[in-house]
Amino acid sequence: MAAIPVNILIDKGADFAVTFFITNKDGTPLNMSGYTGSAVMKKSYSASTSVPFTLDFVNRTTGEIALTLTDTETLALDRRRYVYDIILIDPNDYKTRVIMGNAEVSPGVS
Repeated sequence: MAAIPVNILIDKGADFAVTFFITNKDGTPLNMSGYTGSAVMKKSYSASTSVPFTLDFVNRTTGEIALTLTDTETLALDRRRYVYDIILIDPNDYKTRVIMGNAEVSPGVS
């Protein structure tokens, strides 16, 4: 399965949450029972440091996952474009990148 490109917008200094529904190749929901995963963003693909998202399995049987950052975490981000991806690991330890894209951090006024 190739990673699906999805760009996201993060408001600096605000709580951030985005939900994704992961599907099989035939369009049916991916049952993620027993899966683990991770999601990080970096300033570039070759950057040595990363910012981890909190990855929650909202509903494993319907393929629903969520990425979140707290307002404190977004406040610490530079105003810029990052790259990010989500890796899922199945019960057999097979790793798949399911979502990837740009994460734009926009400044706030308040």
